[in-house]
Amino acid sequence: MSVPEYTLVRSRRRTLAIQVTAAGEVILRCPMGLPKKTAEQFLAAKKPWVEEKLRSLRARPVYPKLTEAEIQEMRREALPFLRQRAEVYAPLAGVTFGKLSVRAQRTRWGSCNQRGDLSFNCLLMLAPPEVIDYVVVHELCHIRQMNHGPRFWAAVEEVLPDFRGPRAWLRENGGGLMARLPGR
Repeated sequence: MSVPEYTLVRSRRRTLAIQVTAAGEVILRCPMGLPKKTAEQFLAAKKPWVEEKLRSLRARPVYPKLTEAEIQEMRREALPFLRQRAEVYAPLAGVTFGKLSVRAQRTRWGSCNQRGDLSFNCLLMLAPPEVIDYVVVHELCHIRQMNHGPRFWAAVEEVLPDFRGPRAWLRENGGGLMARLPGR
């Protein structure tokens, strides 16, 4: 079975993974010592999945790139809005958070560090309100559980029982939103 055109990225990871970017690039991520042939066999086995992802990308609408001025305006609007959402959900998650910042990130919707500081992507402002709330709750729950294990997902579900819908929306549409950043 042939493999689609791809970029090979080796790292200290332990597993193989395939990423199809919003730009339609196929990235094959693999451990340092794994033979290229083994990685390509994995990619060949996943070819139908890769082709389906590429088909769905082509079917999506293409939105115009944002200007730097639009990004800065979105960041200004996002900061108080996301702070307000975090203040609503923090007590429900049983946590308090530290600093809150908003950036134009290319790969993440949010992050949380050990001190409980939160960072969010300004592109969330382009998502539906329930998706924004999901990302806020997701990061707040990382204050309790700094992983994606069963207890983490139980904490998310405790606050947002219907989180799976917004999570699926983000997986399906997030790449298109990220592609709106300049230089991508």
